[in-house]
Amino acid sequence: MLMQRVITASLLFLLVAGLLWAGNAQAWLFFALVLSFVSAWEWFGFTGSEKPVPRVLYGALVTALVFWGVSQGGMSLFMFLTLIVMVAMVMMVIQYQRRKGQFGIRNQFMILLLGVVVLINFASVLLFFVSEYSAGVVLLSLFVIWAIDTGAYFSGRRFGKHKLANHVSPGKTWEGVYGGALLAFIIAITGLYLLDPVLNISYLATALVFTVIGLFSIFGDLFESLLKRQANLKDSSQLLPGHGGVLDRSDSLLLALPIFYFVWQWIL
Repeated sequence: MLMQRVITASLLFLLVAGLLWAGNAQAWLFFALVLSFVSAWEWFGFTGSEKPVPRVLYGALVTALVFWGVSQGGMSLFMFLTLIVMVAMVMMVIQYQRRKGQFGIRNQFMILLLGVVVLINFASVLLFFVSEYSAGVVLLSLFVIWAIDTGAYFSGRRFGKHKLANHVSPGKTWEGVYGGALLAFIIAITGLYLLDPVLNISYLATALVFTVIGLFSIFGDLFESLLKRQANLKDSSQLLPGHGGVLDRSDSLLLALPIFYFVWQWIL
């Protein structure tokens, strides 16, 4: 299973890195639209319904709205959507944990509406990100987020004792969070010195800010776990060997990457 995860993650990284270095706007648009459709198709499963026609129509709607968002949406809109996504994810995860799994989103329409907001915001901001910043800047942001996940996985397995949110995701521990944060900080400070950008604040302060942003990726992960748990799903799909679905692989990016985009605008 671990080898499958490594191979799949490596192939996905090569795909994303290749697209970044190619710098082809049309290729990125195609990638983002396909990603939006597949993610929306998986998100529909959180309602508990497996009806194929509504599922495909939902995917088509989200994909069309992403295309509209990229061409017509302004930065103020996506800042607002990012704030909505952040508040929704944090509050729902906290409430679900506090109420020991007795709280959730039961209304199918609300689940789908939230999916529209989350996915449109993520895919649109992703396209703005790669079009406005260098491949190095985007990859550093991705590496910091991935470092949280990787560090948490290994440190949690080795040292994990204290549960982070056992009613949402029983496998996550506070020790995993600490390990993920440490690795994210190391990646952030190392990446900043390698890229050597001219920033408005020090590299040390920037690395600390990046680490905090990376920690928001945990809420994306926990929020998807919440949706899967109430829908009695283990994975969002079986598309990616060793990882489950596209949302299982990208859940940590849904909130953290848009925040990174807006923070880069502030520090550069």
